[in-house]
Amino acid sequence: MAEISRADIRSRIGVVLWLLDPVIDAPKEARTLLLGQLLSSPLAIIMGSVNSSLVTAIGFFRHDGNIFAVFVTLELLMLTLRLMVMRYISHVKAAGKLPFVDLSILFSILWCALQGSFAFFIMQTGDTVLMVLSATLIMGIIGPICARNFSAPRLALLLVCLCDLPFKTGAVLSGDPWLFALVIMTPPFFLGAMQVILTFQKSLISTLQAENRNNFLANHDALTGLLNRQGLDAALAGLLENNSRVAILGADLDGFKQANDEFGHLVGDKLLREVGVRLASSVRAGDLVARIGGDEFLIVIKGLPPEDVMHITERLIASVAEEPIEIDGIVVKVGVSIGYSCYPEDAKEIEQLRLFADSALYSVKRAVKGIAHRFIAFGETTGRPRIAETTDLVIEPTL
Repeated sequence: MAEISRADIRSRIGVVLWLLDPVIDAPKEARTLLLGQLLSSPLAIIMGSVNSSLVTAIGFFRHDGNIFAVFVTLELLMLTLRLMVMRYISHVKAAGKLPFVDLSILFSILWCALQGSFAFFIMQTGDTVLMVLSATLIMGIIGPICARNFSAPRLALLLVCLCDLPFKTGAVLSGDPWLFALVIMTPPFFLGAMQVILTFQKSLISTLQAENRNNFLANHDALTGLLNRQGLDAALAGLLENNSRVAILGADLDGFKQANDEFGHLVGDKLLREVGVRLASSVRAGDLVARIGGDEFLIVIKGLPPEDVMHITERLIASVAEEPIEIDGIVVKVGVSIGYSCYPEDAKEIEQLRLFADSALYSVKRAVKGIAHRFIAFGETTGRPRIAETTDLVIEPTL
């Protein structure tokens, strides 16, 4: 089963996947919304069929030919099938699943081929009224095709060709030499259609990129790219609902203020960026690292017992302190102190975990820096909060 990468629709047919490719490079959110446009606007499908049926009916009454009855029958059958497919897709999406779009795309292609065939036939009748109505119908169809399928330029161009080229071929073969001008008009017409399609694409993607950028800045620290306090709060919401293990680590740099004062804020900013990179690279995918202000960081470790969390704190301390950081020719060495608390062993809610992690961190900063302490909420005998499980790793920062 083939599947469109990073999109909200699926197909089993390779050719359909090729037709649906947005062509231009687009982020995940843009691709999802772009491809979702293909399943929108059922009213456009209905109105297109209504107009086509009207022209076909007029042809039937003007010429009393069986071919027009065939076209009307095919039009109504196609409309019924397309609406049934759209209803199926709507039900699948409502159930939270990815719909297959093969039939929807196939019927779109067949419908456009039907319109082109009908236009070709009409242009051969020599009936001026029907020829004008057919030209108006085809032009009226092409606009919605571009607007509805701009997310898939290859598909849009195919549908336009199926409608437009038979119409113009019929016009050229009608016997009027002046209609040969349509041959000259065709390339500029298709270039204009593609320009409209690509403009729609770029406009939507630019809007989405700006929106995504604003959302990113609202939830991430502008300096380090890590989560900020707001982003962290959003990530922590509901984290304990499945009762899985969670540990919160408060981390504070040792020696940062001295480096910042001696070498300046520019060096200090670059130092914070590098520390953020080292911390993020020392945890697992799915764990969270946030800068919550100044040289303070908060790390969330998921699914590990306290003894394994302790090993991670050792790795974090080593990642920051073992290797000096070179910034614009200046070699700076800082350390990190960590206080942490574990769920469900130490606390029963997120705010308690954060509070206890902060308390453990402050105790470390007041005592021996460059180590990690775990906060245990209640002592076994005294019933008072206490600090326990100090890591053995101690690396003193130097400048």
